[in-house]
Amino acid sequence: MGSSLKKLPLSCLAVGVALAVAVPSALAIANPPTEPEYVETVEPICKRNADANSRILTGVKQQVQKGQLVSAGKRFIRASSALGKAVTQIAAVPKPTEDAVKLTKWIGLLKQQKTGLLKVGQALKTEDKPGAQKAANSLKRANNEANATVISIPFKECRIEASRFL
Repeated sequence: MGSSLKKLPLSCLAVGVALAVAVPSALAIANPPTEPEYVETVEPICKRNADANSRILTGVKQQVQKGQLVSAGKRFIRASSALGKAVTQIAAVPKPTEDAVKLTKWIGLLKQQKTGLLKVGQALKTEDKPGAQKAANSLKRANNEANATVISIPFKECRIEASRFL
């Protein structure tokens, strides 16, 4: 009986640690952010990505016009990778309950954008200009759909404006 009493405090400690970890997680789930809090959290992620992609893609249109397709393709692939990192960060942010469905759809469309940038880049790297154009057209449609999905959310940096980059 003496040995079970020695184990009791250790068990209590384990339960205490488990509660200390579980309670904040449960509270985070129980209290999702408000829309303004979500926007405040996500906008800096979008800004960092927009700034990175602006640096990566500035002048890429001229490269394509000059026939420097492989170089331009590599830049689109880098932009795709940068967007992928941002989308992963955005997807990890808890969503406001009232906007959860539309934000989930929006994140899916952002993933399509990442894939679209990659496809443009791959086509350019293989010097497949028609394939790159087709992928760019799909990317533009996905941009428009993503923006339309979150039109009611007061984003500034999270709106996709391809003209900023090309």
